[in-house]
Amino acid sequence: MSRGPDAAENPARILLVDDKLQNRELLEIMLRPEGFVLLTAASGEEALVMVAEAPPDLILLDVMMPGMNGYEVVGKIKRDPVTKNIAIIMLTALDDRDARMLGLNAGAEDFLTKPVDRAELVVRVRSQLRLKAYGDKLRGTLAALSSANEQLGRRTREIASAQGLADAATARLARLQKITAALGNTVTQDSVADSVLREAIVALECDAGAVVVTTEGEDGLALLRESGSLDAIMCSFKSSQAPHERDPYDDAVKNCRAVYLESFEEMLVSYPAFRSVNKTDSRGAWIFLPLEIGGKAVGALAFGFGGARKFTVLDRHFADAVARYCAQALDRVRLRVAAATALAEAGDARMMAEHANNAKTVFLRAMSHELRTPLNAISGYTEILEMGIRGVINAEQAKDLGRIKRAAAYLLRLINDILTIARLEGARPLNVIPIPVNPMLSEVEGLCALQAKANGLTLTVTPCERETVVAADAERFQQILLNLITNAIKFTGTGGNIDVTCDRDASVVRMHVKDSGVGIRLVDIDRVFEPFVQIDRHLTSATQQGVGLGLSISRELARAMRGDLTLQSTEGVGSTFTLTLPIASEISLASSIAMETPPINVRKHLEKRLVEERARAQRTLSRSVAENADGDEQGRAGDLTSMPLHMADRGTDTMQQELDASNATRVSRELADIDAALERLYQTPEKFGRCEDTGKDIPFARLDMIPWARTCEHAEK
Repeated sequence: MSRGPDAAENPARILLVDDKLQNRELLEIMLRPEGFVLLTAASGEEALVMVAEAPPDLILLDVMMPGMNGYEVVGKIKRDPVTKNIAIIMLTALDDRDARMLGLNAGAEDFLTKPVDRAELVVRVRSQLRLKAYGDKLRGTLAALSSANEQLGRRTREIASAQGLADAATARLARLQKITAALGNTVTQDSVADSVLREAIVALECDAGAVVVTTEGEDGLALLRESGSLDAIMCSFKSSQAPHERDPYDDAVKNCRAVYLESFEEMLVSYPAFRSVNKTDSRGAWIFLPLEIGGKAVGALAFGFGGARKFTVLDRHFADAVARYCAQALDRVRLRVAAATALAEAGDARMMAEHANNAKTVFLRAMSHELRTPLNAISGYTEILEMGIRGVINAEQAKDLGRIKRAAAYLLRLINDILTIARLEGARPLNVIPIPVNPMLSEVEGLCALQAKANGLTLTVTPCERETVVAADAERFQQILLNLITNAIKFTGTGGNIDVTCDRDASVVRMHVKDSGVGIRLVDIDRVFEPFVQIDRHLTSATQQGVGLGLSISRELARAMRGDLTLQSTEGVGSTFTLTLPIASEISLASSIAMETPPINVRKHLEKRLVEERARAQRTLSRSVAENADGDEQGRAGDLTSMPLHMADRGTDTMQQELDASNATRVSRELADIDAALERLYQTPEKFGRCEDTGKDIPFARLDMIPWARTCEHAEK
């Protein structure tokens, strides 16, 4: 313990050793005024005990003592590394040179001759304490320097080791970059395995390598690529072990665990099934790594080393990275092959669908023609009965005939709708009316809630903050919303969310269908609205897949209702489809009605048609009157060629035979109807007529599509 001699707060401790009490007391009297802590011992043995318990800063030691003399005490203290730095001043009555030299040789720092002068004693004590303090400080500094040097040396060695690891890691990283670059250009599994083995064998400094993969439909493994000579352990995938005996490939593939065997002996301990293998014919160390994709191993990567080897952390990290890159590259190749196969199958399926669609169209057109012919006959015979040609009909019969005519008209409309669908031109004209949005959203929610729940999805429909009415076709409006929500259900995984919200401004309402599904790439956003286009068909089952018309038709319907359908999507996050429709107002509804008003050229065509029909009917009436007068059969044939449009399509011999004198009455009525129609067209061409079959207003543009005789009664002026 180093203490400054002048430090009052930490005074020096001095041990006084003398066998005579008066000498000890005298020394105490001399030194006490200086503020030292004074300790006393009556013998050398007692002094040594006190020094061992608490070493003092300085010892005043008498030379001549019974038992152990001062020289022996000095020798023991100086030989102990713990106490050798304690300053010792020897006190002796001997005044010869030999006695002094003996004490100095024993290790004492100074000598005083008895009787001791107080002033000299104090000076000598303070001098030795000062020297000891300097010595302690110097030794502390040297110890700190030694510790710093040792720490510096250790850091230097660590830096050198780290530099070596960094160099090795840099080299491995360069190899990994080469592997990555090579794998980026591979198109087959064999080329993937060749690139991996070529670079990894050099980086790991091994002698052999192999890539094995699982075979579909079988439990075994197949060799994809090998490099170097494979020993029995690396070829163990070829042989079938007993069920209770494992091999490294079992752990790598079945258990998805990396296997590092650093010696032949460790291999035998881990896999006793190979105890019959000769050590001289096998490698000395092995690595078996799983080729893992999505938590499942699709193969293994194996390396063999010529001798026993301690695999470092860097070795293991590098090997694991190589196996991971190899697995990803093999998976990309498999996906690329599967995608090419799927595209080919999709092309074939689309071609078959187009052929089937063409066949359907031809069939529908042929059937519509075949169905129109008997429908025309039904309409014609019904009119004959209504005209009383077969006899007078009563009120009940007239009511039944009206039902027959309405059923025939309804069937004709169905045939026309089927043809329109076949041409993909819209099933029928839009009926744009004011539609409240919130009730429609509630109805759609009820239709889709069960499907969403069955798929483990959360469907949330939030109504508009205030009641909003749009101008749209109710059925088409619902069709678009159902299509968007069912699409979201198909492409959103279990646990996802589908939110339907709406907002509005002064002129339009926007309904948003947002999902947390797979999303769509930016380059594919515009393509989803193209006919016969489906993005990510592999994400839906065969029963869910369509032909890619839903979104295309939905957007066309939205635009036909003066709205639009747009998409915002982020791949892997989800998609938001936005349906925009105009808010219902008198102006928007009037513009919708105006779309049904026949344009000027249609009115001219209708006027010309009516005039031509009137002239033809007049000629027919004249011939009928003449033929009824002379009974000429030739006049009957003329009736068929000059009959009204709705009867000319019948084209049967039976119809020709049944034209008789009452034909004149019918043609007279037809002339009256034509005159009324012309008068109505000239006076109020923008108004509507009213069909007596349905009781609904229809535009004049459709007069040429229904029977002329007594089909339409014109509205009151």
